[in-house]
Amino acid sequence: MRVTRTVAAGVVLALGVLGGAAAAAPGANASAADASGAGDIALIGDHDNPAPLSSGYKYFSAGPVAGAPTARVDAADATVTVSVTDTSHGGTASITMAWPARPGTWSLDFTGPDPEQTMKLTRGSAGCTFTAGSLTIYRADATATGDVAALSADVDGSCSISGGGTYSGARIRIADPDPTRLVAIPRATPASISTGALAGTPVAQDVTVGNTGSKPWKVGAVAVASTNSWSPRFKVAAEANHCTGVTLATGETCTVQVSMTAPAYLVTENLMVGGDAGATLVVPLRFEGYNPVEPPSSLTAQQGRASATLSWQPPSVLPRVGYRVYDTTSGARTLVASAAASATSVNVPGAGPRTLALVAANGTFAESTDVTVSPAKVDSEVVGNDWYGASQSVVTDATTSQARTLSLERVDLDPSRTLWVTPAYSDVRVCPVATEECTTVPGTTSTSDADTPYEAIWMPDGTIAFLRGWSSELRALWVVRRDGSGLRKVASVPERSQLAAVPTGGEVVLRNSRDDRLERVRLSDGRTTVVPATSWVDDFTVSTQGLLVLERRADPAAWLGDRVTTVMRLDGTGARRLALPAGDNREVVFDPTGTKVAFARYTDTYEATLWVARADGSAARELSPASTGWRDLKWSTEDVSTPGVSVTVPAFTTRTATLSVSATDADDASGSLRRQCRLDAAAAWADCGSTVTYGGLAAGSHRVTARSIDPAGRVSTEANRSWLVDASAPTASLAAPASVQTTVPTTLSWTAADTGGSGLATYDVRARVATRSAGFGAYQYPAAWQGLTARTMRVTLTRGSQYCYSVRSHDKAGNVGAWSAERCTALPLDDRDLAAGRGWTLGSSPSYLFGTYSRTTTFGAQLSVGGVRGRRLVVVATTCSTCGSIDVYHAGVKLGRVSLYSATTRTRQVLWLPLEPVTRYGTVVVRSAGTKQVVVDGVAVGH
Repeated sequence: MRVTRTVAAGVVLALGVLGGAAAAAPGANASAADASGAGDIALIGDHDNPAPLSSGYKYFSAGPVAGAPTARVDAADATVTVSVTDTSHGGTASITMAWPARPGTWSLDFTGPDPEQTMKLTRGSAGCTFTAGSLTIYRADATATGDVAALSADVDGSCSISGGGTYSGARIRIADPDPTRLVAIPRATPASISTGALAGTPVAQDVTVGNTGSKPWKVGAVAVASTNSWSPRFKVAAEANHCTGVTLATGETCTVQVSMTAPAYLVTENLMVGGDAGATLVVPLRFEGYNPVEPPSSLTAQQGRASATLSWQPPSVLPRVGYRVYDTTSGARTLVASAAASATSVNVPGAGPRTLALVAANGTFAESTDVTVSPAKVDSEVVGNDWYGASQSVVTDATTSQARTLSLERVDLDPSRTLWVTPAYSDVRVCPVATEECTTVPGTTSTSDADTPYEAIWMPDGTIAFLRGWSSELRALWVVRRDGSGLRKVASVPERSQLAAVPTGGEVVLRNSRDDRLERVRLSDGRTTVVPATSWVDDFTVSTQGLLVLERRADPAAWLGDRVTTVMRLDGTGARRLALPAGDNREVVFDPTGTKVAFARYTDTYEATLWVARADGSAARELSPASTGWRDLKWSTEDVSTPGVSVTVPAFTTRTATLSVSATDADDASGSLRRQCRLDAAAAWADCGSTVTYGGLAAGSHRVTARSIDPAGRVSTEANRSWLVDASAPTASLAAPASVQTTVPTTLSWTAADTGGSGLATYDVRARVATRSAGFGAYQYPAAWQGLTARTMRVTLTRGSQYCYSVRSHDKAGNVGAWSAERCTALPLDDRDLAAGRGWTLGSSPSYLFGTYSRTTTFGAQLSVGGVRGRRLVVVATTCSTCGSIDVYHAGVKLGRVSLYSATTRTRQVLWLPLEPVTRYGTVVVRSAGTKQVVVDGVAVGH
């Protein structure tokens, strides 16, 4: 005998409580697998020793079912249901019994007087009530609320759940720590066998039998029971049985081999291993024997970029089941497609190169010999529609190609190049390129002519833009995501058609059939703008690189005839003519790389052949001789380019930094590229868009890393940039100008400092102004005073006004300092601005302010000016050894007498009157107080 002492794969998870603690709440769910230690466990299955065989064995179910149990009490029915789900080998089972229950041994008889005598068994969806047998309850403890705290019981009896009146068994252990009541759990690997072979083929299969429970299991008889007859086809030879009589400890295994010679029919049998585990190990055996199956013939393949069309001649006798296609490229057989018995072609998902095997099938295993074909890899196709709507694809890699018919109509390829979108039905549908099995986009099903989908395209970000309204006057532009979310109407667009996406995203281009011009429509708000230089366009496409391809008839009056194809930017600039061969060239479309164009050359209204050429239109060649009304051409190509990314970062920023992230790809629209960024030592990537702003940055050096990902999942190399954060605002201080200016013009100057490290950049100056007749107004910020790079500024003042200036500085990081303290200055009124009374002589000399002065030796001679508002007056005059005095009045109030005496003669002297407690408004009078000389140069007003 061979016994393998290894631990089996499964474990059991405990549920419930040991040692009498509270059990799980009624109805609590449990996740269970086998275990080899103490814990809650339930084992439920068919139970008998399969020697000799009984007719009921053929009804046994696979099992047993084992795992951690849950207990649900039904107080109204006075029962408890113990359920188990076998997460290791599958299956569910439950036992329903009386609750509360009493310890003891009970004969099972649902007509008996005691509630413990009635028990029910459920396996999957089938159930039965025990009619005979015994129940032994070792422990049955309830919680204060009546739920199960502990339950330990063994059940063996007759229950006709399988229809054969056979015996069933169960072992339930909830919160039972008694080591004498451990449970063995029989297991088999494989848990079931399903296979087949050609009639007459010898077949043998090893089954590993193991014990994953905590109690040793003594294995009993091993036998096979047939559901077909009393004579099983599978046999267990004595020399192939290494289990009977063996006691398997936890984790130990032994082997049994079943064998047969394949018949020409289906065999369904059970391998059964008995013993003292309380449930019989049952391994279902399903074998399909069959006679030779005639294969199909003349297999051909038209390989596309993501799928192939296989075609064949059927066998003389059609297969009962149908046809299967296997991918055998790697040596293994992978089922990739199937077809009905009446079929002669099938679409097979997947790309080449590969080897495909086609078989005719009469059953699960009853298959013909392989008929193989090895289609090559296809990187590029052009897909178009004929005038009747059906889509066809043509391979561009070959010199000439046969058109391959798709099961779709009017398709557009998504940015990942794996999905079509089509509006060809009463809704918008999304279809995998490989399978062509479409699903409806929720919310797009039509209910009337007004909402019938007319055109649909993918946007670069993976959303769908589509036109609704079969009648052109009812047409509207909508957007939606593939899952139906974000469905909304963008705008009404009557008489518009020929929808195309702008590669940067967020906009579409439409043709306005009223004047055959093109318009751009912004999807966020429906704003429409006319594309320049697009009048009288017959057809157009938009390339991945953002180029407009425009087709115009050479003779607008003739539908057939030569057409001119031009290419230009979306802003109408850079127009150039493509050098296509002369003729009726239509549907011109660039491939994703922008290096080739495909087009249809029409020879009649519904007759055209498919061509390709270089990007400039040269080197044109016929791609497919098939003549059909090619329309709506689309390229379907592999994504072969890796995106690139670059980051633009200022050398210095404030605590908030805004960076630019640029992504490019040679064969993907810029709007389809996903940008991701990572700041400093961050481990996770975050989507960041074309700009990213980081706030709350600490002072010092920072580093950003960026990458871009195209729709196919290709990732760019990383781009890294570093910069410094200057968190300190600069300071500035304005030098004090003279309080009263006696020379003109005036120059302001200031100093500034930056401690944050980025350095000073520019300066701003502002001013408040008080005229002679009014107080200070609001701050003024003349444009010429902002963003100064010098630290001086010349200003022009108005006579009689007072100015208060302040300055602030900007550093190179963008920090803006606070405004400095104000510094004020005033420019006096000239003596000529004052009205001179009797006795004044007016003179001029460059020694005086503004080059003029007023002189008198007449007592009481006065100068005056009206409409003056202020709190302090200043007189600008000449002082000398022979000069006299003046009295100054404001609004009729004498402010004081000012002596003009000095030992030497001095011009442009600033003489201050006292600061008044209130602001006065009125006439200012300067009056000579004697007959000595008085020379007045001007009067300044302070506020």
